[in-house]
Amino acid sequence: MPQGHAPHPIGPFPSAPSPTCVHRTKVFERDDFTCVYCGRSPLIDSEVELSVDHVQPRMRGGDHSPGNLVTACTRCNTAKGGRPAWAYLASREDERIRFLARATYVWPRLRAAIEEAAGSRREQNESPPPPGIEGDDG
Repeated sequence: MPQGHAPHPIGPFPSAPSPTCVHRTKVFERDDFTCVYCGRSPLIDSEVELSVDHVQPRMRGGDHSPGNLVTACTRCNTAKGGRPAWAYLASREDERIRFLARATYVWPRLRAAIEEAAGSRREQNESPPPPGIEGDDG
């Protein structure tokens, strides 16, 4: 790291940031340097590393627009992998609630997919079991 530069809370930056680095920094700033999934931040815990996550992965048609990019810690981003956020969050209620509360700028269609997947999952969990599976004494 060049002399005279203080360490940055999310890691060292080159002396002349690239456009990608500047874009990442804007995403981190917008999200208060906090993971939108778990709420962890390097400002609180120095072990946390941040990354930019595509809500809809590029390999599944997502883009680099601000409405598709969120701040994620590397732990959450690795757990999500190449899945869209709706698939990752469908069974993770706490993370989904935090995501929907913090990531209000995400494209409406992506937010709707997250809410719809959660609703489908709730309906599956609340439906009665098929005959002979549970509660059948015969």
